[in-house]
Amino acid sequence: MVHVTRDKSKLSFEQLELFAAVVQCGSISAAARNLHMSPSLAARKIAILEAELGTRVFDRTTRRVHLTESGQRALQWAQDVLTGYVSLTDDLNIMQQKLSGTLRIVSNEYLLTSILPKFIANFSRTFPDVRYTLRMTDTHVASEQRDFDLAIYSGHIRDSSLKGIRIRDYRRVLCAAPSYMKRRGRPTTLEALTEHDCLTHEQIEGQWTFRKNGQVLQQRVNSIATSSSHLPLIQLAVNGMGVAQISRESIRQELADGKLETVLDDYECLNIDTTQPATWVVYPGERKLERTRVFVSELTRYLRSLPA
Repeated sequence: MVHVTRDKSKLSFEQLELFAAVVQCGSISAAARNLHMSPSLAARKIAILEAELGTRVFDRTTRRVHLTESGQRALQWAQDVLTGYVSLTDDLNIMQQKLSGTLRIVSNEYLLTSILPKFIANFSRTFPDVRYTLRMTDTHVASEQRDFDLAIYSGHIRDSSLKGIRIRDYRRVLCAAPSYMKRRGRPTTLEALTEHDCLTHEQIEGQWTFRKNGQVLQQRVNSIATSSSHLPLIQLAVNGMGVAQISRESIRQELADGKLETVLDDYECLNIDTTQPATWVVYPGERKLERTRVFVSELTRYLRSLPA
């Protein structure tokens, strides 16, 4: 257990930051280099931190340091404090800023018609001087393009040279209309998909990737319709044309209304490269304008609050 042995603790934000850095780097000297301080000063600060907490947080060896049981508890507390501080300063900075200028946003059809309008309207009420240029395309931007401030996509980012952040993971499901399954039967195995009519996105045309019990499985499918957008695939599925692989979030209402039903629920749908489907924000370069940074920060909070 961690004991604070003084009435007035002298712990500082800098000490907590150093403590977390030592854990991450594996040694006091490596953490000191990252934080641009001398190893001897870093060692003294860790000693003061341990004195303030009244316990050893590290077991030291020649090359590495290891957390003690008390250190593990102290680290959890320190990380909570550091995270809370960053969140607070972000909130205060946003409240005090007056953002202006034009945000050039590129996104796919589903996000730009179903998700982003509500968020942008709310953001605009907070920052009324920001203007927006919205471009809808399901073709991903290229790393050499500079005619946008941010691009927002779901699924799989194929250009590894693009700079961006993974905002959140989401779940895809296999689904079909009751009318289709009444006519063709309900698929009960992956292999059965070769005998069914499938509706596919062009990113994963012809082959779907799954995971079950930790094992990755790939299945060829009989694609009778392909689209660059998921919205037409949803409507084709609702009208009984075949089995589609769609994000659960985008068909929540159709499932509730009984227009679509999920199938093969034991299988987790993956991207073709076996990664989890995710929503990404991509930038055209290293530097982000302040209005872009604030927009992405607020958008990340908003999207992570939505059901997956």
